Amino acid sequence: MQKILICDLDEFFRCNLRNALESKGFGVQEASRPSEAVKLILKDGFSVVVFNLQPEDSNGVQIFSAIKAIDYKLPVIVVTDSDVTLSSVSSIIHESFKLFQKPVDCNEITEAVCEAVQVKVNSK
Repeated sequence: MQKILICDLDEFFRCNLRNALESKGFGVQEASRPSEAVKLILKDGFSVVVFNLQPEDSNGVQIFSAIKAIDYKLPVIVVTDSDVTLSSVSSIIHESFKLFQKPVDCNEITEAVCEAVQVKVNSK
């Protein structure tokens, strides 16, 4: 079973996305804080991470970099609540698997997760 990590402060969003992913047969873990996500990635390993990033939060950018440092090939799907400008997150856009701006349909993210899992499986 492929394991997916959802890191987002919004409990409602995490719950909806968890339900959508579990209905597709994925195992799902949740983290409400980025630092918690890093600990889970180090401990458990995941097939894909869905990560809520706030571009104006330098800590979030550092955490994203830490996730990629742990496993550069780990697909990270970035979700953001704020308007994204290319200059503010250009490096993250290039390193992320996909980027979504809220509000976003959980089915769109689920499709992106399925695609990311296939890419990761095929790259082994």
